[in-house]
Amino acid sequence: MNKNWLTSITDKVKRIEHCGLYVDLVSTSRGTVRVGSMPDIAKFLAHHGFREETVVVPNWEASMAGDNYTGEEFVLWQAQVKGGIQKQYTGSPKNLNQMHRHLDETFSFFFDPQRLSIIKKRWLTKWFGGHPATPSYVNGPLKIKFQEDNILISDHGRSLYDRHEFLPLYDPNLEINALLSELPRDNSSRDCLEITPIGSGNGFTGTVSNVVIRFGKYVIWIDPCGYPAHTLAQHGIHWDDITHIIITHNHEDHIQGFSAFLKRAEHTGTRIQLLTGKGVYTLLKKQFSPLCPAFNSLIDITFLDPKRPLDLGPVRIESRWNHHFLPYGTLGFRISAGGKSFGYSGDTKFDENINTILNREELTPEWFAPCNLVFHEIDFDNPSSVHSHWKQVEALQRAIPGQVLAYHTPHLDNAPLALVQEGHSYYLD
Repeated sequence: MNKNWLTSITDKVKRIEHCGLYVDLVSTSRGTVRVGSMPDIAKFLAHHGFREETVVVPNWEASMAGDNYTGEEFVLWQAQVKGGIQKQYTGSPKNLNQMHRHLDETFSFFFDPQRLSIIKKRWLTKWFGGHPATPSYVNGPLKIKFQEDNILISDHGRSLYDRHEFLPLYDPNLEINALLSELPRDNSSRDCLEITPIGSGNGFTGTVSNVVIRFGKYVIWIDPCGYPAHTLAQHGIHWDDITHIIITHNHEDHIQGFSAFLKRAEHTGTRIQLLTGKGVYTLLKKQFSPLCPAFNSLIDITFLDPKRPLDLGPVRIESRWNHHFLPYGTLGFRISAGGKSFGYSGDTKFDENINTILNREELTPEWFAPCNLVFHEIDFDNPSSVHSHWKQVEALQRAIPGQVLAYHTPHLDNAPLALVQEGHSYYLD
């Protein structure tokens, strides 16, 4: 994960900045007030030791760096999984309702206790305390006032925050264009499958899991992470070299970079070549059309169907529906070219006992048997979690000839299974 910066704006206002996005944190007599969000904000807050009591939901805005709503899902997951407080969310009724709907499409779903079916929980009600401001939110001496696109915060009558006064001087789009102008393009054709994991972590730690796959002239990015221009540049990859993106599912840690892609498409006039399932795409459109009303004109969609392989020139993509806790589905893949095959599990609960009940052939180890290399999502700590426990993945490794590497986990120096190495390119030749 790229370095983020904490700076002091005044004695009461601090700012976390990261690759063109920021949030402001205002110290008040009613605790810390956070203004806005951004990808990985839950990690940044934990790193700097903040626990905010109130969250201000501003107008939904985005640039080629990303947007100021993405990030909130894992704030709530942190509270649900690790314990927390119900935060008081405030903003205009429109903005508050928009964020609530956005979160309700993903955060509210989970497995039943047996990890067999998907149910809807009441977690959003538990952790998201909504207080529409019309036009002000008042909590004792704390007052948060909304004026069109401005936000004013006062405490005991003292003005602490005026968003217009604290707007940054930089333009993230200009900074990203400058960054990309200095980065060399790589248009060389690959004659073997080249797999480069850009991240192998999850929504709680590290850079979220995502991987770039090259063959021939095709450059496919699975689950683009937040801050695409900067994150790819760290690995010497120019954002515009990406020819296609794959979205496995709609959880926030797998779509962090999607709004940035939409804004890049608006800026360059080059449509996004998106590969995903129909259910995943339908929800993406529902989620992000309010942010980008020209959504349809920014994307060329190719649906992935587990019943039929997709051929992108010499690259064949075979997909499956995973066992994970979103009703729109989540995808896993086999990607083959040049006589070799790479497997990517996507988020899934791989468990032989569960699959004996589900009786789904595509969830057995044999589905990855043709693969020379498999990246498999893993959980080292909890056999009953919603992710694949490492003992199950160890059994999968014994059952197939190809190498299995674990991802979607914190890095362990002495892990019981071999881990995906971020930034290392794997070549299947």
